[in-house]
Amino acid sequence: MNASQPLVLVIEDEHLVRELLCELVVELGNSVVAMDRADKALDYLEQHATELDLVITDILMPGRLNGHQLATLITQRWPALPVLITSGFSDQQFHQLPVGTSFIGKPWTYQQMEVAVRLYLPATPQG
Repeated sequence: MNASQPLVLVIEDEHLVRELLCELVVELGNSVVAMDRADKALDYLEQHATELDLVITDILMPGRLNGHQLATLITQRWPALPVLITSGFSDQQFHQLPVGTSFIGKPWTYQQMEVAVRLYLPATPQG
């Protein structure tokens, strides 16, 4: 990881989607840490939240926490850390999104995700 690059935590249980998200984040000039479960991500956040610039999480995944619950915890414990929630299900199914988060529906295009990431990391170099 390059310390001068923004660091993004990607949480997605579907391997191919996780790989695609990681590729996109790196292509935009960021460093990335990837997890396949919200539980693992929370453990990582406990130690590294202050090093992160953005969290991108899916909602539905195995484990004791889902992405919506994780996003809620993040906004409560680390309110300055932005969270981008993504899912194939409507955000309406999960009531209101936690304050300070935003939602992008699946299937998203590369361009849609790029715009969303750049909203949070505006210093990301144009590729």
